[in-house]
Parts: sequence; C-alpha cells; structure tokens
Amino acid sequence: MVDVINEYRRYENESTDELIYRICQDKDKIGTWDDVAKVINSLTGDDYGESTYRKKFQAFQKMLAANQSKFVNTDEQLKEIRLERQKLEKERVKTRDERNELRRTLREEARKESYKEQILRSISEFQCKPLAYDKNKQFTGTHKSDNDLVCTVFDVHTGLDVNNYFNVFNEDVLKTRLNSYIDKILEVQLRHGSGCLKVIMSELVNGIIHLALRIENNQNLIEQFLTITNYMSEFLSELSYHFDDIDVYVCPGNHSRCQAKKDDNMRGENMDLLVIPYLQAKLQNFKNILFHENTIDSSIAMFTSHGKKIFAVHGDKDSMNNVVQKLTMYTSIQPDIIFMGHKHTNAMLTSYNTKVIQAGCLSGGGDEFCMDKRLKNKAEQVIAVINNIGLDCLYDVKFE
Repeated sequence: MVDVINEYRRYENESTDELIYRICQDKDKIGTWDDVAKVINSLTGDDYGESTYRKKFQAFQKMLAANQSKFVNTDEQLKEIRLERQKLEKERVKTRDERNELRRTLREEARKESYKEQILRSISEFQCKPLAYDKNKQFTGTHKSDNDLVCTVFDVHTGLDVNNYFNVFNEDVLKTRLNSYIDKILEVQLRHGSGCLKVIMSELVNGIIHLALRIENNQNLIEQFLTITNYMSEFLSELSYHFDDIDVYVCPGNHSRCQAKKDDNMRGENMDLLVIPYLQAKLQNFKNILFHENTIDSSIAMFTSHGKKIFAVHGDKDSMNNVVQKLTMYTSIQPDIIFMGHKHTNAMLTSYNTKVIQAGCLSGGGDEFCMDKRLKNKAEQVIAVINNIGLDCLYDVKFE
C-alpha cells in the first residue's frame, strides 16, 4: 500500500475537491475505497473514512451528468454562432463588392457623360446647320422595285494624312473619292433600275488607338468626326435625289473607339455610333433618308432586303471563315448575307449558304502600319445588287 501512496502527489495550486475527484477516478487502479481514503488522507493530512470520499465522488458525478446536456447545448450554440458569423462575413464581403462595383459604374458613367458633353460642345461650336432639300433635283421617274443596292463605306480613316510611293490620302482625296463613288453608284443604279439604296458605314475616323496613327493624323478625333459627317451628309443628300429611299446603317470599327487602350473602352464608346444622331439632325429635311440604330448588339447592323436577312459587322471581332457560325450562334438567326471590312481588301466567299462579302478600305492604306506589315492595296469598296433570290450581282469598285 505504501508503494501506491507514493505514486500520488498533490499538484501546485490544486484544490482539495480537485484532488479528491482526481484520486477517486483511479479507484479501480488503487483498490478498495478504504485504499482510496488512505491515499487522499496522506496527501491532505485529514483522517476521513472511505464513505466521505465515496459520497463526494458520487455527488461530483451526479452534478457532471446533470450538466452534461448543457455542455452539449453550449457546443451546438457555438456552432450556430460560428455559422452566423460566417454568414455575416459573407454579407459584409458582398456589400463591399457591391459598393466597389457601384463606385466603378458611377466613375465610368461620369467619364462617359463628360466625353459626351465634350462631343456635344464641339459640335455645337461647329455651328451645324441642316442641309436644305432642293426639290428641283428630285428624280420624278419610276424605278424598278425588284432589287435594292447595298453599298459599303468601310475603313474611311478620316484624318489620315499620307503621301508616299504607295498612296496619297488626305481630306481632299477623300472628298474626291466620295464624289467618284456617287458616280459609280448612280451608274449601277441606272443599269439595274434600283429604287432603294442601303448604305453601311464603318470605321469612319482614323482614331487615336496607336501612336503611329496620332503621328500620321492631321486632325484630332473631334475634327475627324466633323469632317466625315459633313462629307457623308453631302454624299447621302446627293444620292437621295436619285433614289426613292435610302437606309443608313453603322457598324462601329476598332479605330473609332474613344479610348486608346482597348481594355479601357466601354462598350458603346465609339465615334461611329455618334454619326447617326448627327446625320439625322444634318439631314432632317431629307424625308427619304432613314437612319437605323443597331438593336440586338451595337456592333452588328441587321436589316432585310427582299426577304433576305443581312448582317453587317466591322470585322475586327470575326473572320470570313468563322463569321457565319459565330453570328448565327450568337443571335440565333442565320443570315443570308454578311458584310464586313477591317482587312482592307474586297473579297467574297460562301459559307453554309451564306454569302460573306468583305469590303476594302476607302483610304487605300499606305500608312505606317500597313507598310510595316508589307501590306498594300488600292482603295476599294463594294456595291451589291440584292433581289428575291439573294445576291444577284457584286461590283468591285476601285478608286484612284
């Protein structure tokens, strides 16, 4: 028994009750309750019988059992508290993200409104006056109604000023080419007797998206916009005297975006999209010229001609080889004809019964970018004749 007693000692700062409970837990190891009493008495200096310690231990156990459910409930409550804290943290993060997104949206809207104000101010200072309609120039004969003409005005790059071995281009050359384009359109109309003309415009300004462009530009972005819109208003007004109706569409080009860096440009921030409201005001007296805004997507012009579905895109987001598949899957509509530009050359191919027509560049290239890539081509556009069977004829229009 002496050996058993020597195995136990009293811990520092251990209370008598803690000592009794600890020793009693080892009752089976120590022996009888009398043996337990001897061990405890030797450590406390008391002389109590075994019943004292046995009853105290039983009371400890009853108290522990009675409060066990409270401990379990406490654990469950702690779990619930942790879950609630996690939910609150998630809500706090969501609120912070929503607040940051709102700030970003407001910042972008403010920048967008500021830029619009700058455009409107520049236009108002330009003293834009509507063109007058001259009834004496109006065609009074009868046109055929079995076909429409579709002409492109793609990759104009107004503001570009180049004079090298491959090309000469400036505002005067642009004006000359547009006038010769009018003559060609009227020549095609006379041949086919077309009554309706559909004009698709894209990438009207040279823009500011590359340093080389800024060096080659002789006009800032606002001046480029005002120059081409004045040229196009004269272009459309002259044609309106010879056609029953003219429908005008725009598919914005990458050169016309408002920000130099593509990632900084918000969707819809494109100078080409401002052309329609400007020309509407400029040509308000020409009742047979109708302007159409893009509905499904601002980058895709969509219309019909003699029952044929026609799409027009700039071409920077697509290629001739995949544009039919991409636009069909994107819009859930399979077009009969697609017009696109961007590559600066006239071309055509057929993909899944859809005619893909690529228009050239009205400026003719010859800029630093093209020369660096060993690219050159004459200024060209396309005129398409559309009837109830689809594309009936395609004119490859070259400019000097």
